[in-house]
Amino acid sequence: MFAGILGFEWRYQMRNPVFWVAVVIFFLLAFGATTVDQIQIGSGGNVHKNAPFAIAQMMQILTLFYMFVSTAFVANVIVRDDDTGFGPIIRSTRVTKGAYLFGRFGGAFLAAALGFAAVPLGVWLGSHMPWVDPETLGPNHPGYYLSAYLWLALPNILLTSALFFALATITRSMMATYVGVVGFLILFTVASVVLDRNPAYELWGAYGEPLGLGATSYLTKYWTAADRNMLTVPLTGLVLWNRLLSLCLSALSLALAFATFRFATKPSKKARKAEKLAEGAEAPEHVRAVGPLPAPRYDRQTALAQLAVRTRLEMGQVFKSPAYAVLLALGLFNTVAALIDLGEIFGTPVLPVTRIVIRLVEGSFSIIPVIIAIYYAGELVWRERDRKTHELIDASAIPDWAFVLPKALAVTLVLFSTLIVSVLGAMLMQLFHGYTNLEPGKYLIWYVLPQTVDFTLLAVLAVFVQALSPHKFVGWGVMVLYIIVRTTARNLGFGDVLYNYASGPEVPLSDMNGQGSFWIGAWWLRLYWSAFAVILLVLAHALWRRGTETRLAPRLRRLPSRLASSAGAIGAVALVVFAITGAWIYTNTHVWNEYRTPVGDEQFMADYEKALLPFEKVPQPSVEAVRVAVNLHPDQPGLSAQGEMTLVNRTGQPLDAIHVRLGDRRTKLVAVSIPGATVQRAFPRFQYRIYHLASPLAPGGTTTLAFRTERRQRGFANSGNDTRVVANGTFVNNGEFAPVIGMDRQELLQDRSKRRKYGLPSELRPPKLEDLNGTRFSAFHVDWVRTDITVSTDADQTPIAPGDKVFDRTEGARRVARFVTTAPILNFYSVQSARYREKHLNHDGIDLAVYYDPQHGANVDRMLSAFAHGLDLYQPAFGPYQFRQARIVEFPDYAQFAQAFAGTMPYSEGIGFIADLSNKDKIDYVSYVAAHELGHQWWAHQVITSDNQGATMGIETLAQYSALMVMEHLYGRDQIRRFLKFELDRYLRSRGGEVIEELPLARVENQQYIHYRKGSLAMYRLKDELGEARVDAALKRYDAKFRFKGPPFPRSLDLIAEFRRGATPAENALITDLFERITLYDIKTRAAVVSRRPDGKWQTRLTVDAKKLYADGKGIEKEAPMTETAEIGAFAAMPGRGSFARKDVLTLTRVPIRSGEQVLTLVTASKPAFAGVDPYNVRIDRNSDDNVIATSS
Repeated sequence: MFAGILGFEWRYQMRNPVFWVAVVIFFLLAFGATTVDQIQIGSGGNVHKNAPFAIAQMMQILTLFYMFVSTAFVANVIVRDDDTGFGPIIRSTRVTKGAYLFGRFGGAFLAAALGFAAVPLGVWLGSHMPWVDPETLGPNHPGYYLSAYLWLALPNILLTSALFFALATITRSMMATYVGVVGFLILFTVASVVLDRNPAYELWGAYGEPLGLGATSYLTKYWTAADRNMLTVPLTGLVLWNRLLSLCLSALSLALAFATFRFATKPSKKARKAEKLAEGAEAPEHVRAVGPLPAPRYDRQTALAQLAVRTRLEMGQVFKSPAYAVLLALGLFNTVAALIDLGEIFGTPVLPVTRIVIRLVEGSFSIIPVIIAIYYAGELVWRERDRKTHELIDASAIPDWAFVLPKALAVTLVLFSTLIVSVLGAMLMQLFHGYTNLEPGKYLIWYVLPQTVDFTLLAVLAVFVQALSPHKFVGWGVMVLYIIVRTTARNLGFGDVLYNYASGPEVPLSDMNGQGSFWIGAWWLRLYWSAFAVILLVLAHALWRRGTETRLAPRLRRLPSRLASSAGAIGAVALVVFAITGAWIYTNTHVWNEYRTPVGDEQFMADYEKALLPFEKVPQPSVEAVRVAVNLHPDQPGLSAQGEMTLVNRTGQPLDAIHVRLGDRRTKLVAVSIPGATVQRAFPRFQYRIYHLASPLAPGGTTTLAFRTERRQRGFANSGNDTRVVANGTFVNNGEFAPVIGMDRQELLQDRSKRRKYGLPSELRPPKLEDLNGTRFSAFHVDWVRTDITVSTDADQTPIAPGDKVFDRTEGARRVARFVTTAPILNFYSVQSARYREKHLNHDGIDLAVYYDPQHGANVDRMLSAFAHGLDLYQPAFGPYQFRQARIVEFPDYAQFAQAFAGTMPYSEGIGFIADLSNKDKIDYVSYVAAHELGHQWWAHQVITSDNQGATMGIETLAQYSALMVMEHLYGRDQIRRFLKFELDRYLRSRGGEVIEELPLARVENQQYIHYRKGSLAMYRLKDELGEARVDAALKRYDAKFRFKGPPFPRSLDLIAEFRRGATPAENALITDLFERITLYDIKTRAAVVSRRPDGKWQTRLTVDAKKLYADGKGIEKEAPMTETAEIGAFAAMPGRGSFARKDVLTLTRVPIRSGEQVLTLVTASKPAFAGVDPYNVRIDRNSDDNVIATSS
């Protein structure tokens, strides 16, 4: 009996269109991820598209979305019989509960499992397509697919199938079951985010998260590209435990389904209510005569009354729906969870300012309005037919418009109400965090109104689709497919707002600049798509099913006659508005502004390189001095600049041509004038010109270059509106308004597969470390210059540029300031302007200043303190500071970074000004970032490295070290472990995503995870073993030797040579390991046994296992002998956690350590709670969590 039912269900599902639609969709997703570069799931960088890691990632991620498909199979088997009326027949047979229930489930589950096999099939077939770059593919081992399918995907499908089968059994409702699916996804997402933000809980999450993504992520987080290309996720240890947990939960779900299933079904709530009413009804004793009924009225007042009544009726149907309450509760739960831990940096939260909260609410709550718009559009359209009252209503005198308009209006008001509820939840969370600056106006304008319009447009589309579709489930499926296609199309480059329904340009938010002028384009698009939505409503009205005729073809034949009424006139007006606004939008996005796509930008960069990179090595003059006037117009916004550069020939040979380019596509090079020069060749598309000199410029000779540029965005763009020149918070660098001399390879395509795709050499690398030709140019291809910069802006704003302020005056409606440098600076400078508040601190004759938005004064004193501490530390250690001022200048949160220019450091409002540092145990990254940027005044703005490999080691790595020293002096060494732990984790995680190859620190090629993350670890360990005084002395010699020096610029080898001066053989080996090799460690404390000695002290015996490895650029490792010294310690609390401080260090000593297992002994006056080796994470250890463990007796 069981086998027969299973077979029947299997055959039924094989004939089910849902099965084949799901197979096609998931096959195409996997096939597209393998064959289309713009779609990546699990692969990327050096990880092959068909690597075992990529296959495993893809299958696990897609099982999340496959829940909707598997639920359609397994939940339907429960409700189908009652929906079709076949249930009583089955219940009258001898079929047992177990055979019926598990036979049905088994057949449906086998169909779901078979359907998901389309995913590995898609990857396998895609990897054989001829257009796929063969270098992005590896071997196609069957084991890669089988292992991922059998113990990663299949248990997930079984668990979700069993879970929602049980839910369907309990509720006997497909809607309730799908609400459960959404709730599960929300809970899963919230848990993942919370665990991701709290690394301390990562292991617990890996064990307890039932879908296995946490387990595989934890196991593979430090895998290199070589590991990901060769290793399958093993069914052992953590993964095995997790899979067993998943199977147990599946069994419990099936047991729950069995326990709650009853063949006898209760009548529905509606049926019970009708029966009760029927029983209670009694015939009246007599019928009272009534007078004549009033004549019907069909005037405007009646129409408005009908609209109001029917809209309230439709809204009531939504608000009374249990599903709505559940969806709203799930949305609020997701929102609250997102707002508990606000966007953290180094584990430190930010203040819950309104713009941050709005963005978090948009990300966490927006799925709920999408579901409401799509689901309830279908429910309201089909409500009368589902309740079998449609013929009565269709035959009534209700006007045609009353079928469509109230439903659309009801959904709009429901969406508005739903968004208001989300705002109330957000405000409560702000109060929960102790933040009382609630801004309801911003919520309304920035969030509620635009989101209501956007989701209403989606709801109107859903109403239109449902009006045409033969069944509401088909309509829902079409809408889900629409969302998938829309998302995918954008990634493929089809991102034009003119044909992407309900789309528009992004509106970035800022406390400083509000919505800027970005809202204008967005609301033009809303008007455009609202007109189109009216057309859709008119068509839905004209094609509405009224009466018994439901076929689409007859309704289409009646369309002209239905449009001959006032509805047609409304549609015509909407069409005119749609056409006019469309023409206006096209003018803005395609005529006044360049229409750009990711694919188009890649093609532009490829063409740029092909045309201009051959000029890279053409000798060019150097810039010696710059005088420029920058006129900012925040009200437009825009700028114009005119200036003059003094050029000098330092090449040692006569020059007969000067190459001039403007690197920013938004800025127009209006005019260039060089005495005695004419344009020999021009590349207008790239704003690149070659000027021929009538008289060659002799060695040592000088000439001038006068220029004029303009930067002004007219109207609005399709995407990527200009965020550099804005109404309040302009921040531009000279590359965005001044020409550049010569060609270099910065900002060209780096991804090897993309380079091959566009016919470029597979790699574009800087000169090798040994190549002395690279020392002719600085790391940024800029020269040491003197600058004279005049900035004009609106009278209520403060203009800022590097240098001493010579004058600052107001001339009518304009404020003008002039800045002149007194020390050499790089030809890389910034100009800023905003309505700033200022705070100054005179520190030993140096003016320390922070220019900030009046709303953001909380951390200003901390920034000034970090500057003061930095100057006190850096000047004795490295050399004198070269300027009379050090400024931090805030800019809007359109980007999150800080950047060092000469004496002037722009600092985003998003990374420090709103940091919440109320918890003293959190990392003070505000001071850290300020100290890092101040460190660049030595490392970049005194010593600039060459253009060779290793350039950023002498810039970013030394700035990291400088900031670490400030933090250690401010907070002590015991707090540094927290920071180093973050750096270690980020470095190890990033290795697997390398797009070219990992290189030793001395050869880094602007790879951030190396020069920042690994650089911090390497420099801190160097300081730890050589001593701070020796490291600082080396840096002081290095600075003195190369301070403001031109070509040949120093290489990383010059810096390492200073570290090696006076080093012992062991120290030289350490320096080699830190800077010239990729060195990893695997050190663990296996046991820490404490015993009491006769003298009353405590002895701790540490059993330590140590291993050192060297890796190549692909991550392939080879063990190396280890003979070093390392710190071991005993502690009263766990280092790096809670309020750990110096008082918790019972003993700390350095001892020899070698490869293999060894026993080390510590003696303390009191009993330690924790003990271990390398407790401060100064080594790059792939699992530093086992360095220090709890002691045992």
